[in-house]
Amino acid sequence: MKLLFKLTSALLLGTSAFAAHAATQSVTVQYTLTVPTACTLSKAGTTVAKSLPVDGTPVNETFSVMCNADYTISANTKNASGGVNSSSLHYTSPQGSIFIQYPINLSSPLRNVPVNNAAGTKVTAGLTATPEIYTLTASTPVLPLSSLRAADYTDEVTIEISY
Repeated sequence: MKLLFKLTSALLLGTSAFAAHAATQSVTVQYTLTVPTACTLSKAGTTVAKSLPVDGTPVNETFSVMCNADYTISANTKNASGGVNSSSLHYTSPQGSIFIQYPINLSSPLRNVPVNNAAGTKVTAGLTATPEIYTLTASTPVLPLSSLRAADYTDEVTIEISY
């Protein structure tokens, strides 16, 4: 009987030991691909010279923005006057200054960007990075040439993206 008791105890202990070692373990591997921000403004760092005709014909300059993140685009003129989408061509002589106010616009097929708006326009990135083509348009008012001094009247527009 003593032998049977030892054998039964050994079997019970063995079964308990087996039950205590039955477990599950796991490891989760999380993969992350970090895509860095990549934004490009065509013609960045350059100065583009344009001449405005005195007959009021609009003059366009196009450029593109390609950005895989949200960005803000703004356009500001050196001689801002008259509010949004307006500026002045400026001439200075020893006798004084002359300003000619003119309209200026920045747009793409998807949006209008107010010129001389300090906040700029926020653009949300799409699911894929595709270029957005913007057109800057300026024209002079039609003025009789006899009312103007013969000179160069200038202004500058700076287009900027931030992201």
